[in-house]
Amino acid sequence: MSNQVVVTLTDKEFEEVEKLAKEKGLSISQYVKRYPISDDDFDYRYEFLKKAAVKQPKNCPFTVMSLFDDWDEISRGVKLSLGRCFYHLVKGGKLPKVEPAGKNSSSVQLYVVKEGDSVE
Repeated sequence: MSNQVVVTLTDKEFEEVEKLAKEKGLSISQYVKRYPISDDDFDYRYEFLKKAAVKQPKNCPFTVMSLFDDWDEISRGVKLSLGRCFYHLVKGGKLPKVEPAGKNSSSVQLYVVKEGDSVE
């Protein structure tokens, strides 16, 4: 049995991966399975996001975007991954102090720190 994993790359990332794969004599799929294709910007930002979220005032809706001072400087792919991963983290109950709180008028996901939980 085989499984398929879909990875979304920006045009720039794809061009770089394509170039590097060609240099190593690998297909793009083989290259992606063996080598990292970006820095740890996502990991650093995801850790920051989880810590910043639980520190938000109780019952005060916030968005993922609102927790970053440099949101406009983050690549689109990282932004999308942050939003998607954070949503699944919260929905899965793995960040118990935070819960989804609907969407705003721009259809952006809102979150809130639950009442009754202590924020450290």
